[in-house]
Amino acid sequence: MRSIIRSIKENLKGYLTFNYAERRGIMVLVMLIMIVESVNALLPAFISDESFDMSVFEGEIRKFEAMMALPDTLEKQNLSNTAPRSKQYPKQYTQKKKVYTEQPPMMIEINTADSALLVKLYGIGPSFAGRILKYRGMLGGFFSIEQLLEVYGMDSVRYAGIQKNVKADTSLILTIDVNTAEFKTLLHHPYLDYETVKLICNYREYSGPITCSDTLRKVIGYDPMYEKVKHYIEYRVSNIE
Repeated sequence: MRSIIRSIKENLKGYLTFNYAERRGIMVLVMLIMIVESVNALLPAFISDESFDMSVFEGEIRKFEAMMALPDTLEKQNLSNTAPRSKQYPKQYTQKKKVYTEQPPMMIEINTADSALLVKLYGIGPSFAGRILKYRGMLGGFFSIEQLLEVYGMDSVRYAGIQKNVKADTSLILTIDVNTAEFKTLLHHPYLDYETVKLICNYREYSGPITCSDTLRKVIGYDPMYEKVKHYIEYRVSNIE
């Protein structure tokens, strides 16, 4: 029993005993509480109650109520002034519609056009116009506007936007004499590859000049290539010794 009482005393002593730091904190807390309570007690003495004069505000309210009670003569005057205007100006003015004459679509001849004309086409800028002119120079001219699809960067959308505005004059195509042209000249053409040019030169050397399109077709032996090349080939047999 004594041991139980002793343990209880020790526990109570542990709860009720404070060290130096705890006692110091308690003293600081008590001082803060006293300062706050003193300020709350003295603060009303330094604050003076301000009284507001509501008479001016109430007078403004009474003036406003008096104005609202007056008859609305301004609206009646406006209605009386606007009523006869319809009688003074009975005439109605109608705006004449402008008649626009339909202009024919722009048409550009692709074998003679310069870059200033080409840039007027849909989606064709200065850079793209330069590509068209360069490819036209390599070919010798366009025999069909569909050849524009072979220009680097030309897609179906851009082509669809310009195909109704361009045409090709085949009489302006520059041709190559297949019997006198040098190997490099033939190879420079976009439609002739190395093997085809070699076949043409060998035929000229061992079998004689190529005199007609049928002979050229047999030498090339590839119809899709021949159908394109034939527009740029001529046969000047009389110039050959």
